[in-house]
Amino acid sequence: MSDQDCNDADGTTHPLLALIEQLPEPCALVAPDGTICGANAAWHDVFFHTGFGEGLIDSCRTLFRWDAKTWPSVEGDLRDLLAGACDQVRFEAPTAEPPERWNVCSLAPTAQGGFIWQLTDVTRWQIAEAESTHLWQQFRDAVESTSDGFALYDAADRLVFCNRRYREIYDLSATIMVPGRTFEEIVRVGAQRGQYMHIQGREEAFVAERLANHRSAEAVEHQLSNGRWVRSVDQPTAGGGTVCIRTDTTAQRRAEDLRRQSAEQEATIRAQAALLAELSTPMLRIGAGALVIPLVGSLDSHRASRVVESLLHAVEEQRTDLVILDITGVPLVDTQVANVLIQTARAVSLLGAHTVLTGIRPDVAQTMVALGVDLGDIVTRADLQAGIRYALGASKRQPPAPQKKERGA
Repeated sequence: MSDQDCNDADGTTHPLLALIEQLPEPCALVAPDGTICGANAAWHDVFFHTGFGEGLIDSCRTLFRWDAKTWPSVEGDLRDLLAGACDQVRFEAPTAEPPERWNVCSLAPTAQGGFIWQLTDVTRWQIAEAESTHLWQQFRDAVESTSDGFALYDAADRLVFCNRRYREIYDLSATIMVPGRTFEEIVRVGAQRGQYMHIQGREEAFVAERLANHRSAEAVEHQLSNGRWVRSVDQPTAGGGTVCIRTDTTAQRRAEDLRRQSAEQEATIRAQAALLAELSTPMLRIGAGALVIPLVGSLDSHRASRVVESLLHAVEEQRTDLVILDITGVPLVDTQVANVLIQTARAVSLLGAHTVLTGIRPDVAQTMVALGVDLGDIVTRADLQAGIRYALGASKRQPPAPQKKERGA
């Protein structure tokens, strides 16, 4: 509790002091004049410099790290709050003192006078959001780098995203390819604008055929008004949406070895589908015989099976000696996830490789102990950096393979 006075005018202790002391989240009391006068123990755990005795605005400026664009707006809101011009102020900012933690701060007046200031730690969500944004950007970059057109429609058949190549193929209808437009609307506008060859007088029938192909996941080819041929492959996703791949097959049709080139095109499509499936579980090679698999997000049975299968193929194909499983980005480790980790390590061991488990947070460690999880011979390290150091050190400790003598030497 604060060493400063936070009493009412009659000298009695402010009734909210005892209340906020029971709260698990950091809370502070601000006097009617804007001075911080009390806080609970959780506030002391977050801030070494607590701001007691200082004005609210000065405390906000020093307790958190601000950029030049954000602070003026927050400062104005705080002044309005102190002047009674608004009922609540809410902002998000990182602490100025190390270790940096992101907090959502909420300030509101109390019935007893003054204000209550409450913090909610959202660091985990900030990290998850950054990782999610990074993966989404990787996905977009990968899709934009392909020579095929790519589009994703949601469960209501509305456009979510399409790459530049998709708009180039359907150039006459590209102007309406914006998120929210349905597949039917885009095809219908293309038919009206003369996007497709040999459909004059049967536009409605053509639209109905395209919708049937789209919904049945049937691969078809159609010719555009510019003479180009396009192969259309639409596949449903697990979430009820549809992934659309568009490939210009003009060159294949003109070539004499159409059958061979068609087979290669199917292989390309499968490779692209595999790329989309593997984006959620990237595998990074960090040296001779060492792989890093950073797991991000929840691990259900379907995804866990895919992770194990992909990992074992990579271990075999790349002659891997050591695998680092990083679970920093896994928000929840329960019995199912723990069993996945153990089974993965055992499967890797059967292929002659070793497993290093990194990113076990304190709460995850407590959960695994409570569940009675036995990691056996699995090597553990605090974070991914430590796991990489171990992997690189292990490769140096391995003795070189004996050289075979040449016959007659």
